[in-house]
Amino acid sequence: KGSVKFDPFVRLLKHGVDADIDIKAVAKQLVEIAAPVKGLKIFTVDSVLLSDAGAYIAQEIGMALAWGNEWMAQLTEAGLTADEAAKRIKFNMGISSNYFMEIAKFRAARMLWAQIVKQYNPECDCSCKMAVHAATSKFNQTVFDAHVNLLRTQTETMSAALAGVDSITVTPFDAQYKTPDEFSERIARNQQLLLKEESHLDKITDPAGGSYYVETLTV
Repeated sequence: KGSVKFDPFVRLLKHGVDADIDIKAVAKQLVEIAAPVKGLKIFTVDSVLLSDAGAYIAQEIGMALAWGNEWMAQLTEAGLTADEAAKRIKFNMGISSNYFMEIAKFRAARMLWAQIVKQYNPECDCSCKMAVHAATSKFNQTVFDAHVNLLRTQTETMSAALAGVDSITVTPFDAQYKTPDEFSERIARNQQLLLKEESHLDKITDPAGGSYYVETLTV
């Protein structure tokens, strides 16, 4: 399992400049190259940049799903089946400090993505599963009391873990004003290990499932 970050749409989104490639042709070639590695995700929806730019949670979901649908359209038009296309797409999403809404965001995104993929008539329902990586926010970090960032990133990480994302990047607490050093990177890794080894969040399939509040936010 793993992923590479091929996303020519970022250039258009950030700079308003089209990618100087034939996206369909390159995408098909990449799928052929990666064929032996079944668990490798190739095509990225990178809505982290939207979150860090200040997008609200509903805006990030809407844009990310539209982005993912564009990938599905491009890939199926290139000759790939719906199953081949969907299984190669990965979502990179941001985590804001809105704790419960972020839990609901990831849960809702998975349900909505499954509905989008179903419209392409995949042969297997397993293709409707969303692969999502989460990254803690950068726009809300402070440089004046950097250790406060540890509290912010920890609650953000916890909300993503409770929502059942596949992987998480914790931004080191000093990343806003310098290149993170060995200590801050180790602390960032330990923040995830704390939730896994001491809070045991890896022992439960859906910790938020059945919560009236979270379920209401999700739907």
